[in-house]
Amino acid sequence: MKPILILILLSALLSSCMTRYESDTYTITVRDSIYREHVRNAPGSGSENGTVFPSSRTTRLSRESLSYDSTYERQYPLFLRYGGIEFAGLITGSQNLGLGAGLLGVYTVLDSNRINNVYHAKDNSIFKGQIFRVIPLEYRLHWFNEAPDWTIGWNAYENIAKDDDPSNSLRSVGANLYIRKRYWFRDKTPYLFASPFFGLSLAPSAYVNFGSELTFGSFGGFNLRAYAGIASGFTWGSGSKSITTPYLGLGVSALDFINKVSETEHEWKDYLHSAVEVSVFDIDLLDGFAGYPNLFNKSIASLPITGVGMQLATAHFPLDIWDGKFWAGTSLFKFFALGYYQAVMSVLPLRVGYRQYLIAEDLTAEPFLEVNYYPSSFVNLGGRLRLNTFHDMTVGLIVGYASGSTGAFYPRIFISQGSKVNSSINSFYVGISFSPKDRLNTPELVHALEKLVQW
Repeated sequence: MKPILILILLSALLSSCMTRYESDTYTITVRDSIYREHVRNAPGSGSENGTVFPSSRTTRLSRESLSYDSTYERQYPLFLRYGGIEFAGLITGSQNLGLGAGLLGVYTVLDSNRINNVYHAKDNSIFKGQIFRVIPLEYRLHWFNEAPDWTIGWNAYENIAKDDDPSNSLRSVGANLYIRKRYWFRDKTPYLFASPFFGLSLAPSAYVNFGSELTFGSFGGFNLRAYAGIASGFTWGSGSKSITTPYLGLGVSALDFINKVSETEHEWKDYLHSAVEVSVFDIDLLDGFAGYPNLFNKSIASLPITGVGMQLATAHFPLDIWDGKFWAGTSLFKFFALGYYQAVMSVLPLRVGYRQYLIAEDLTAEPFLEVNYYPSSFVNLGGRLRLNTFHDMTVGLIVGYASGSTGAFYPRIFISQGSKVNSSINSFYVGISFSPKDRLNTPELVHALEKLVQW
């Protein structure tokens, strides 16, 4: 939970880095002229007696002037990249045991093979190293006479690990700077571009990192990346051991949104959305029907809750089939437990569903099917009744059935007395759901923006 809380806190602190504000102040002046005419004829006057009297007409002219100020504020995307979390598995050529990061640097993060003395020694995998970044940012770099597609960036946290040996890792906490140049192969979403880069870090490790990345995304905040580069430096206070890590790698990033320069010149209200849902964190409080031991300590509070479901970095995309309300998507991580020993974990699960609007866009019903394949393997079939508060927060009810096993996941990571061996889960469940940062879009809005926005 601690990394999740840190991610949410840092995202809140850096939210001001997302938007550029421009204000136009006008002075509006309203001028008005009023003419008043009065005619008072003399008593007894008339056209019948042929007598002409002096005119009694009087005219009054009054002018009024009112001036007031009017301010119009426009909001634009400020960033060229605003990332959440990034993983990559690296081929480093090290002869030591691998870190066990696996493909994309994320599949075996919570695999039992990554923990010593559990099942067996760590696997000596191909992807021995790992890149891990939190909140990577990029902004437009104004140099070379406004040359296009140059960016300057920074990471809140960066770790480049050569292998399983902690002394072979280079780390940076905020004290780093990256310069990149983008070369576009596809300039419509999802984007495809290469970006050679040069990076410099000062602490806690002093190192340089240069190479190139190939990025495919951003699609609902998800990106696939390929890496080639070399990092070289040392860590202060560790005997100044020199570390040089040449690497090739594949990675994935989530909650990672990429803009072109042209997108920063259009207001937020015209921003292009590619997903019908993007959520930072979802939590479900569940009650399983199978009678499993309660996940929570009932001596503190006796609640009709036996387990919990949590998802980090979720994105769902519209499917152009039937009436357009079907969607498909994934989450970076999913933790699901219906009992004390029945805890499963999934990386990048596959999920499909259907969204039916019941009351305008406020209340929706969403049946879904979720297939989880690694490190735990289980199927989750259910439905969700959800209320959209339109403040990037949703609440609702959930009902479903889950069946599968813990697989390679090691439950004792989260549960101190969790089983060291595989355990199965087969149960119906009900629960309540809460998503504190959940943005919903209608399929009609997504498709309309795709047709209208030609950036």
